[in-house]
Amino acid sequence: MESEDLRKKIRDAVFLLENYRGFGPMVGEGIDAFKRIDACVAEPTEERVAEAKLLLENLNREIGPYQSYVPTVTLALQELTAWFKDQ
Repeated sequence: MESEDLRKKIRDAVFLLENYRGFGPMVGEGIDAFKRIDACVAEPTEERVAEAKLLLENLNREIGPYQSYVPTVTLALQELTAWFKDQ
């Protein structure tokens, strides 16, 4: 998948999560993590890739029980995880 396609999926996920920001600090942390991952997708460096992989691992773990409520976010995480395996 091209980086621009991934960045659009990230923007879509952030847009969706903004609607849930009032549900708790975990949502805001997720939005921040997506934005940091986006910076890595835009300009990957060794340090950014390492950070993004950790952020993705945490996001995947935290979203587990909520996957069915936010399929856009879940799909973005799946595609990002696959992309970062190749980095």
